[in-house]
Amino acid sequence: MSDVADGWTYTAQDKVYSVKKFNDAGQVAFTLILETDKELAAVRKTAMKLEMALRGFNGVIGEQLTDDMVVEDDPDTTEDVVVD
Repeated sequence: MSDVADGWTYTAQDKVYSVKKFNDAGQVAFTLILETDKELAAVRKTAMKLEMALRGFNGVIGEQLTDDMVVEDDPDTTEDVVVD
C-alpha cells in the first residue's frame, strides 16, 4: 500500500502528516478519501451540466411564449410547472 502513499500528506489540526507512515487501514482510508473526492467532483460536474441543460431548455420555451398562449388557471384541471 505504501506505493500509493509515497509523497502524499494529510493535514489535520494544523499539522501535516506523512501518509506513507500510516498503517494499512489508514492508507486504505486515505485512498478512499481521494477516490471519493474524485467521484464527488464528477457528480458536481454532472450537476452543473444538467443545470445548464435546464436553463437551455427553458430558454427555448421562453423564446416562443406569446400572450395568446396564456390560459385561465383552473386549479382542478391544470398542473403547473413553475420555472424561475
